Amino acid sequence: MPESNRVSVVHSAIGLAPSPVLDSLGARISVSSSVDADGAERAGRSSTGIAALEALTQLSPTELATFATTNPAGIGSILATPPAASAVTGWWLALDTAERTVLETDVPQLVGNLDGVPLLARSAANARYLGEAMSTAAERLTAHPERSERQSATRQLSVMSEITKALLSACTSPPRSLVLLDLADGGRAAIALGDPDTADFVSYLVPGMNYGVREQLVNWSTTADDLYAEQVQVLRDRAEVTRSSVPSVATIAWIGYETPSLFTVGGLTRADAGADFLVDSWDGIRSTRTDRQPFLSVFAHSYGSLVALEALGRNSVQVDALVMVGSPGSAIQSIDRLDVADGNVYVGEADWDPAVNSGFFGSDPGADSYGAHTLGVDGESDPVTGRSLSKSWGHNDYFTPGSESLRNMALIGTDQAALVTGASE
Repeated sequence: MPESNRVSVVHSAIGLAPSPVLDSLGARISVSSSVDADGAERAGRSSTGIAALEALTQLSPTELATFATTNPAGIGSILATPPAASAVTGWWLALDTAERTVLETDVPQLVGNLDGVPLLARSAANARYLGEAMSTAAERLTAHPERSERQSATRQLSVMSEITKALLSACTSPPRSLVLLDLADGGRAAIALGDPDTADFVSYLVPGMNYGVREQLVNWSTTADDLYAEQVQVLRDRAEVTRSSVPSVATIAWIGYETPSLFTVGGLTRADAGADFLVDSWDGIRSTRTDRQPFLSVFAHSYGSLVALEALGRNSVQVDALVMVGSPGSAIQSIDRLDVADGNVYVGEADWDPAVNSGFFGSDPGADSYGAHTLGVDGESDPVTGRSLSKSWGHNDYFTPGSESLRNMALIGTDQAALVTGASE
């Protein structure tokens, strides 16, 4: 390919008009225009995604830093239509340590939010991205007298302040890491507790209405901490009986979509978008774990169950267990439509929860015809330890520490569903 054409491909792949930085590369940069193996099957994927990543890795540190500073839209365009996670994992594994370090340093937004990159590497990059973004927003706040600019900077600083708070863990809690950071609009974020790159059991917590990053990330991370602690406890209980070692756990407080408010909850647009993001995130976990796959479980609350059902109804990534609590239903009419291993689907319904049995968005997953198992929430004691457990009464009681509901969720998330109380076919 002539040199001028190669440079043109680089510009196209990264989504930029010709610039002095890229023009100086000349024949030294050659970018493949082929699509990753899954590209033809992944709707909406950019055919130049991997070419763009390869182009970036061929820039020198100085050139890469210049690109990141002067062309932030280029990073955004790659993240908007990223390659399949399997292709990203292959690209990442082909890099040496020095190349990865340069990317994490100079384009942390890209590394931190690209599904297919190991999550702890993403966390390190996002920590840097968060610090840089906070400094930039603070500068905007002081440098621009325009009201709209100041309001935008203030909103971003508010979101980032809550993320910073959510990353703080108690001394008895597992370390927390920021595995997703998108500052557009109201923000998207996910915080992992434990090490999701190595844990035997990985659990996603998917929230519903009014659970925006600024409003609820701190609380949702605490909920993920409570589930983490309960999972560790039930694994220790099992280890005492079987005289075995205690497997490792990671939970992910995932607010990876724009959750609806009371005024926008009636539509499916946000559920569809959230399902896209959720599938990509699961795909990233599956891809990076290769032959060390975790037991992957999903705990979805309220409107979040609609998001999870939409994602699992696409049959592109399988999870090992799904728990829905406070679900308003979906268009899916049976667990047979869901990509969940062995029909391992559970539904919890509290007596005073107005969302359950409503079928607001379609079929009620708690109906007998749906085929899901019942998750006990009424306060039955732990049959293994004799511990007294509390009843879940309303829509927001399912994750309460000490409840039968939370204990049952911990059992399901650690592949001990046979011990779940209140279960039925």
